[in-house]
Amino acid sequence: MNEVSDARQIARESANLVLDGAVWSVTLLTDGEALANTVAPQMDSLYRTLQQHDQAAATPVLESLLPDIRALAMLLSSLRSKSTCSPSRFADEADWLAARIAVLALSHVAVTLPELSLLDEANRRLRMLSDRLHMTLPTAAPVLLTAPQRNPGMLQGWSRQRMSGMVGVAHGMQSLFMASRLAAQQCRDRLHPLWQRLQAPAGN
Repeated sequence: MNEVSDARQIARESANLVLDGAVWSVTLLTDGEALANTVAPQMDSLYRTLQQHDQAAATPVLESLLPDIRALAMLLSSLRSKSTCSPSRFADEADWLAARIAVLALSHVAVTLPELSLLDEANRRLRMLSDRLHMTLPTAAPVLLTAPQRNPGMLQGWSRQRMSGMVGVAHGMQSLFMASRLAAQQCRDRLHPLWQRLQAPAGN
């Protein structure tokens, strides 16, 4: 993506998204990737992230309770890796972002200017997997953040499919866990055709 020539298009996309009543805001706490790539994660990092979340907004969901995201990120990594040795990190940032887009059916993702190339790569990997499986996986358009960086440990996206768990406002950890479990089941049902296609014998 050319950052200069596409800036106006991104601005139009962002403005249209705000006015589009057919999309639903999705807030994901990206603790799954953090736990997968940190030897000793700080136990209070989740609580600090929650404190930064708008308490009047819909309940966020925990990535660590959505196992399909991790599974798909690892799958994308395995399709790309040709090394016989185990790498220090199996799935990179683009694998995780691509998995989040597919699992949560995101049509748009909030990114900073330096993250545009990361989103491009995530979309490219989703298109490659779509071609490999002969099925359509979602890709996401960028919504450019005005801040120099997004909140660490949090991904903001939008989906045209309402997630049953993210209804109402956040009221502590109990509502967070409940919303995450409901969202996990909905995501699993949505991805069932993908996992079936992967398990099908070669040539089908």
